[in-house]
Parts: sequence; structure tokens; C-alpha cells
Amino acid sequence: MLNLDKIQTIARDYTPQEVIAALVYQRQFNEFNGEEVITDLAAHSQLWRSFVFSKPIYAPDKSGLSFCGTVETLLAIANYRPMPEGSIIHFIPYPADTLYILAENQDTIVSQLMDLGKKWRADEVSICDSSTENEEEDWEFREYVSLRLRGGLWGENFKRDRDAVIISYWWD
Repeated sequence: MLNLDKIQTIARDYTPQEVIAALVYQRQFNEFNGEEVITDLAAHSQLWRSFVFSKPIYAPDKSGLSFCGTVETLLAIANYRPMPEGSIIHFIPYPADTLYILAENQDTIVSQLMDLGKKWRADEVSICDSSTENEEEDWEFREYVSLRLRGGLWGENFKRDRDAVIISYWWD
């Protein structure tokens, strides 16, 4: 059941990223330790712009339920403007096993984020940027992702001037 008063409080007091971070923080399974991941992300906030935790996304579709939807979610969270801070939210475990991090496409940033994947004992770490090509994906999907990541991060005065990269971490 949804408690509208509680939802209104959460919506007013927390950013979308804080809500997702709370979901990740409480998740523990196999080698995945949500508290460790969120602690590291908080300590290295200069490396990333946004992140989501979900199930792996394999097939593109135009309805937004695929990786295209993840790209849009990551960009929306990254470009969100801050709201007032609040207290900690408590959630039931979030059923996900893949962390997608949106970051600026710079070699030093990508390298450090890849190193975090090793520290977190992720079973698989992969990179998707504006030049990523996968023969399993159709041309329209690759073009969409390429266009969205190229200049996808807003600079000052909402000028889109920085390329983005998505790093995914999967735990079995």
C-alpha cells in the first residue's frame, strides 16, 4: 500500500539519486555489498554524474523499457537540480544486480571507475560510450545511444558540452 503523505515527504525532501542510493545501500547478495558501493560512490562523487541499479538490459525497444530507458533515466538524474536534504529513507530490498554509472567520458575517470568494479568484486564490468558498437544491437539503437551520450551532460547555463559514458557492473 502507498502512503501518500510519506511519498510527498520523500518527493519533497530527497533527490532521485538519493532515493536510488538508499535502495542500493541496503542491498546485499553474493559478492555485492550495497553499503560499500554507496560509501565509495559518496567518497568519489567527482567521478560520476548519476547511477541506477536495475536488472541487466539486453534488448532495445522503443517503449523505454530497455537500455534506451536506462540512458534517459541516467541523464535525467545527472541533470536534476538539487532539492533540500533530508534524513535517511528505509526501503525493502531492491531486486537488482546491475549498477549503471553515467560519467563524463574521460580516460582518467573511466579508469578509476573500472578500478572500483574490481574493488567491488563485480563479475562483469563493461563500458558503453558514443562509439560503442555491438553487432547484436540494431543500427537504430546504436545511433540513438551514440547521439544521447555525445554531448549528453549539461555544462553551466544548460549548454550540452560534455560527452558521457556508461559503465555497467554486474554481479551474479
